[in-house]
Amino acid sequence: ARSSNHMGSGEVLRRFVILGMLCCASAGAVSPVSHAPVLRAGEGAADAKPERSSVGSADGSKDALRLRGGGDAVQLEAKIELTCENLLGEAPMWHDGEQKLYWLDINGKKLWSYSPSTSEMRNWDLPEVAGSFAFREAGGFLMGFVSGLSWYDPETGAVEKVCSYEEGLNTRPNDGKCDRQGNFVIGSYNNNHRQDQKNIAGLWRLAKHDLSLSEILDYRFRCSNTIAFDGPGTTMYFCDTPTKQIFKFDYAPDRPLSNKQLFTEMSAEDAGGPDGATVDSEGGVWVAQAGNWKVVRYRASDGAVDYEVKLPLNNPTSCSIGGKDMDTLFITTARHRLSDQERKEQPGAGQLWSLKLPNGIKGLPEPRLAA
Repeated sequence: ARSSNHMGSGEVLRRFVILGMLCCASAGAVSPVSHAPVLRAGEGAADAKPERSSVGSADGSKDALRLRGGGDAVQLEAKIELTCENLLGEAPMWHDGEQKLYWLDINGKKLWSYSPSTSEMRNWDLPEVAGSFAFREAGGFLMGFVSGLSWYDPETGAVEKVCSYEEGLNTRPNDGKCDRQGNFVIGSYNNNHRQDQKNIAGLWRLAKHDLSLSEILDYRFRCSNTIAFDGPGTTMYFCDTPTKQIFKFDYAPDRPLSNKQLFTEMSAEDAGGPDGATVDSEGGVWVAQAGNWKVVRYRASDGAVDYEVKLPLNNPTSCSIGGKDMDTLFITTARHRLSDQERKEQPGAGQLWSLKLPNGIKGLPEPRLAA
């Protein structure tokens, strides 16, 4: 006789299947594997490094930047480095020989300097509005004054005119930088562009060998900005701020700009437009977004934003990398268009801001005018 608890083969199979299903369900409920990016313990935003994953398309083919901690860019935090109450702080440049930052208060008609190591600050009254300047190898400065390009000695106040600038046009010199070979590239600003929206401003180069001024862009625009050169000096970045578009060009010191390519653009929803810029040791392009409350870094490879500095003020104007270790980003700001109430709400406007760059990113030496 068979035991009463003996099971036939069909019953055995049925119980085996049930047991397997229970085990699978239990295992699936224990701890699902998470693929979400995380910030590890002790890792701050400034230490977070970009990592790539395929996101954004149905087949996962679109390669986009993802960052540990989520979001589209690593967030960096700046602080006030110097209270200077500029009306329109602009054109910051680090002088590696003097270990000082120089910049302009355009509307205040002043040249400023600041030494982070000693906290020494100085400013000089300028005889007229200047939109940009260059360090001169022989000492002193080349200033982009309204009346033209001029040598300037801040210690004596001496001014010597080099050449006139866009005579007969309602423009003034604006953004300018030396190329890697020691020539000065400078763009203009249509003084009435917010009203007439006319493209009358040009982009020029002052040649170091004979101080001749020649136009190097085959079209006119409203407001030049974002002039910056990559490390080798063969790529130049440029924008007409109202368009929100930054272009890159092939650059050579003896030819006009060529091979115009769209590098990146701000969205239609973004306020303001691109302002001053600088390029770091990795080729990243740091751009102040005037009117949009932030400074961002665009990757050279694809123009995507990988670092972002949000500020408690709406008008950052430009940026420069300097400091003893060439790892401090300095940011100039403006308050000239703010109402009295807005100035109370944005006390950081008009001050000099700074932050330490993350992950070994450093600046490039600022070229000097070889004349």
